[in-house]
Amino acid sequence: MNCSELRDGQTLVCERCGLELKVISECTDDSCSTGCVGDIDCCGEPMKLKE
Repeated sequence: MNCSELRDGQTLVCERCGLELKVISECTDDSCSTGCVGDIDCCGEPMKLKE
């Protein structure tokens, strides 16, 4: 997942170390989609949405 796909209240988690990132403000214009390239990584792997 990259930042342009994330929505308020969602949480990303690293399956290796357990680090969690909570979205408190989602992108509201096109500036994020051009600034974010690829997945958000931690420990060398893409972070996943916490279920």
